[in-house]
Amino acid sequence: MRQWSEGYNADIAYTNSFYRDLAPDYLSYVGLLSGVRTPDPGHPFRYCELGCGQGLTLTILAATHARSEFVGIDFNPAHIAAARRLADEAGLGNLSFREDSFQALARSLTEGRWTEEPFDFVVLHGVYSWVSEENRRAIVDVLDRLVKPGGLVYISHNTLAGWSPILPLQALMLEHAAAFPGRSDRQIGDMLVFLNRLKDAGAAYFQNNPVAAQHLAMMASQERRYLAHEYINDHWEPLPHARVARDLARAKLGYVGTATIPLNSDDLAFRPEIRAILAEIANPMLAQSVRELALNQPFRRDIYVRGPEPLETRAVLDEMAERRFTLIVPREEASLTFSIPMGELRSDPAVGEPILDALAAGTPTFAELLALPALAGQSPLAVSKILALLVAAHQAHPVTNQGEDSREGAAALNRALARRVLGQDEQRVLVAPAIGTAVVTDIPDRLAHAGLMAGLPADLEALARFAVDALRANGRQVFAEDGAPLATVEEMRARLHGILSGGLPRRLPLWRRLGAVQD
Repeated sequence: MRQWSEGYNADIAYTNSFYRDLAPDYLSYVGLLSGVRTPDPGHPFRYCELGCGQGLTLTILAATHARSEFVGIDFNPAHIAAARRLADEAGLGNLSFREDSFQALARSLTEGRWTEEPFDFVVLHGVYSWVSEENRRAIVDVLDRLVKPGGLVYISHNTLAGWSPILPLQALMLEHAAAFPGRSDRQIGDMLVFLNRLKDAGAAYFQNNPVAAQHLAMMASQERRYLAHEYINDHWEPLPHARVARDLARAKLGYVGTATIPLNSDDLAFRPEIRAILAEIANPMLAQSVRELALNQPFRRDIYVRGPEPLETRAVLDEMAERRFTLIVPREEASLTFSIPMGELRSDPAVGEPILDALAAGTPTFAELLALPALAGQSPLAVSKILALLVAAHQAHPVTNQGEDSREGAAALNRALARRVLGQDEQRVLVAPAIGTAVVTDIPDRLAHAGLMAGLPADLEALARFAVDALRANGRQVFAEDGAPLATVEEMRARLHGILSGGLPRRLPLWRRLGAVQD
């Protein structure tokens, strides 16, 4: 298997997960917040995901942006086959998938066998620090040819600072896998037993490195497929920001900021003592490296632009003026207390509450928020900061502008995902065309949504019956509040009815506003 995968673990498919950060409306907004002109997702655009896996996120984006074109590329044929099945089931004509390795794709571009137009957005999530140096060079070659001038690139990777205590642990896991061949998810189970024996026996590495011991304990609760793809790769290498930025500079890509919004503001991310040191540093690359070390973050989610055009604050606000936003949680659940690297931040209710009310009532533009009577006298920057924190906290989101066709595509994909959730699939996403992405919910709500997609009325009793029948059909259980499995169908229905009644009446109007449910 590793002969064609070039050292990457490919004997089992990667987890089929949704990644919120990849939404073009979100990426464009965050890049603009960082003071750089970004592609406008309100106009038709071209979007490519390199290393798209089974394509769930890309399929959601294509369904909610019907006027734009999407391409997914992955070297694993099992991933591409699964991605195509879902796209075909949803009937999406603006989405295509291509099975190709990075090096083969780079050759196709060099030899002129790839004839498609370049892209406004290119994203790579969880790819760059898991592949070989040769493949990283190929990725940069691909980006050099596939990204339009002014195009945006999102790239995430493990960092050297955050992972340094774990490097010996991963090296031992790789050696254990080589010594005991087998299917990688089963290898993970065996090696976790082995590593815990080693820790319990008093191995000095774990005694002197409590971070590694904590990490090992955390791994016990993580999905085996994820662990296999994270750790059992020959070329797994956490990378410092400076190395990645210098790699991407060869494709004329300039660093703009991180997709994790609070980390772009030193006053939200660092103590005054760290900020004082940063203020002394004129070199941007060194400053970013210091930030990485000061945060000790294990994972970066970064935005680059090909030929970044800096904007003054006034120009940023002007660009922001007509962009729309909305709340993506029920108004009752929204909060103005935010978790930031420095701890907890409580925003001024006099500014925040009118913003929350307006976002819950509709899809106001940034200019309309500034014009609210309750915000008279507030600075645009103060309003923008709270709005950005709400977006970062997954409470608000930019609104997309892709027309009614996107609602049709989103409805078709929601029906396809609803059919799957009635089987063994536990995806918890609801496709939301109003925001050009999806919202994440819990399993009871996801099953209730599947009932609505199947044509049931918005009746709690009927939806609870539907959810219980779906769970029982797949041999799954319903648990009481104390964690004990419930024995009878009546107990299960009563439990699900109680869970749904606690939140669904608040969430159903929200789902309608976001387009996840259509009347």
